[in-house]
Amino acid sequence: MKTLIITALTALTLTAGIAGAATNAKNERPDGIMTVVADKTVQLRAKAVLTSVELSRADLDADAIVTISAFPTISEVARANEIR
Repeated sequence: MKTLIITALTALTLTAGIAGAATNAKNERPDGIMTVVADKTVQLRAKAVLTSVELSRADLDADAIVTISAFPTISEVARANEIR
């Protein structure tokens, strides 16, 4: 009886795995790479966009002027993170 249950569960598991692999074929051919062009560039003080750790790693003064490229986005995560 246990052998029958184990065999049935094994067959069910293998069938589900094969079916799942067949429907997941989209991952085999990813979409092409899209290039994005910056809409505008803005010049800001480095302390407005970099943390003190990033300033020291980049060997920049906090009052140095840096050029930032702005890319359009509709992502809520990106909007939430654009204000530090």
